[in-house]
This record gives sequence, structure tokens and C-alpha cells, in this order.
Amino acid sequence: MDAQGFHARLTRHFDRSAHSWQPQVAISSPHLGIDFHYGPPDLPFHGASVGKLVTAACIMQQVESGSFTLNTPVTTILSSADLHGLFAEGHHQEVTVEHLLTHTSGVNDYFEGRATGGKLSKRALDDLDRAWSPQDLLDHTRINQRPVGKPGERFFYSDTGFVLLGRILEETSGVSFEALVHERVFSPAGMTSAFMPYRSAPQQGTSSIAPMWLGRTRVDTSPAVTVDWAGGAIAATPRDYLRLIRSLRSGTLMSRDSWEQMGTVRHRFRMGLDYGMGAMIVDFAKLSPWARRWPRLTGHLGISAAHLWHDPVHDADIVINFGSTAAMRPSFRALYEVVGALRSLNS
Repeated sequence: MDAQGFHARLTRHFDRSAHSWQPQVAISSPHLGIDFHYGPPDLPFHGASVGKLVTAACIMQQVESGSFTLNTPVTTILSSADLHGLFAEGHHQEVTVEHLLTHTSGVNDYFEGRATGGKLSKRALDDLDRAWSPQDLLDHTRINQRPVGKPGERFFYSDTGFVLLGRILEETSGVSFEALVHERVFSPAGMTSAFMPYRSAPQQGTSSIAPMWLGRTRVDTSPAVTVDWAGGAIAATPRDYLRLIRSLRSGTLMSRDSWEQMGTVRHRFRMGLDYGMGAMIVDFAKLSPWARRWPRLTGHLGISAAHLWHDPVHDADIVINFGSTAAMRPSFRALYEVVGALRSLNS
């Protein structure tokens, strides 16, 4: 199959998906002659936890500059006001930066973790006009949740841990997290459309974002999207997300060694999805026996069926957004279709 056939195959697939969803897709593999786009190309979308890649990159930049190491105890950077009540009693001094990056610190997850009074994700949907601060997010875990284990004891996906990473970046850089991501990531990567909804503005283009649904509730036009911060509150156009993944892996934002560390498997997230250090890894062989020879992708997944991946076998960068928590399965079927089409180009 040639590049023209690749475009035709994927266009047919996403035309079928468009009957139920509003997919935005961008796939780039220059050496294969692929520059595929589907859906509104200039409309930013909220990447949800895809934004964890941005936070992790900023952390690795600070590590490379010598501000701290991955083994630095969090208590040497953040105050007791930030950390009180978040970790297993008597073990907070053991928590390191690496524990937070790998979701092994033992802190609960404010977004989806069990909590007195209900999950924060539901509370946000019940009060769409409320804007959430990082302190609000930490306080929810501090007041309404309990630690899930001792540091290093288990993997437990935690947005609360990434809020703490955002606070670490603020304390060690001396600037706000919002300013930092523009300065350290968006600008050097050439992401002129990127911003943090309700927190910052893009250099160019619109600050409106594509429709985003959490369950049956649309949230893209409400302050409820501030329910995330350093755990994933980034919006950008599909083309700018391509620039992000390319800059992460090419040495533009951090060393290639740091990217390799982020993508080295540490824990299982769920079947077919592993976790490294601020990055996810798709292992198709664990999802389907007939996909044993398929490439392993590195990047991240967002709860609203947002995907950002690098395929090292085909040197391809992949952006997919369906904009809805209900569209996760269709979005993975789309990912299968994309990688399958890339493999057909090489056959």
C-alpha cells in the first residue's frame, strides 16, 4: 500500500467513526511520505492526561540542570503545608521525585480515587462553574482520601502525585507552572496554539477547544476543565501535539536518554498498557495474539479518548482525539487501524 492508499484507508475508517464522534487525527511519518489529517486541523483539543508528558519533560529538564535528582526526597523541596496528610503516616520523608513520576508514592488519586463525599470528578460535573486550584485538588486528597500504601510498595495511578510534581516545578524554577510550560515546552517545540484552558492563552489562534464530554456532560466550555492541572490540563491543535511528541523524543526538550527513561516499562497500567516514568507504553502483543510483531508505542493516553504516541518502527507520530470518555474503545480501534495501515506501508 502506498501513501495515497494509506490516506484513503484511514479516511474511510474515520468517516465511519464520525457518525457517532468528532474525531481529530494527525499522523506524521516523513520518511514514509505520510502527513495525514482528519477533522478540524486548527481547533485545539484538551489532551487530559496526555499533558502528563509535559509535566514529566519539565521534571527531566530540572533533573538535567541539576536542580534535583530523581532520588531527591520530596520533603526537601515542598513544605509540610503541601504534603501534610497525603502519604502513609511516618513515611512521607521516604517519598522521592521518582515515586511521583512512576505513581508509586502511595498518595491517592483525587480525580478517580474513592473518597468521602464522592469522587472529585463527579463533584466537578455537579458544579460546572467552579474553577479548581491546585490547592483544592491537594486538599480533596488530604481531607477526603487515605493513602493507598507506603512509598514504593505499589503502583497506583495518581493525579494528586502529578499536582505535587507541578508544585515541585514551581518551587525549583521560581515561576508558575502555567508560565513554565509555555517557556520550557510550548515555545521551544513551536507549539503556538498550545495553552492551559482558563489558565493561560495561546500565542496564536483560538482559546476555544473542541467538544469534550465526561460521561454525558459536556465540559469544554466550563471552568470545570480546571479540575486538572499538572496532571493534564493542556490544549493544542493536532499539529501542535505532533510537534510535542517529536520534540520530546528528538532531544529538543530534553535529552534522548531522558525520553528513554520515561518510556522504560516499570509497571502494568492495565492489559496492553504499561507505565514508565510519566509516559505510557502500548504493547499490542498483550492485547491480541496476532499482534505479536507489532511495534510498541510510547506516549500517553487521556481519559477523553485522547492519544499521543510515537511508533519507533515506522518513525511515526500519532495523534487521535475522540473527545469523550465514552469513546475509549472506538479510539483504540482507530489506533489499531492506524498502526495496521503503517505496517501495510512497510510490507
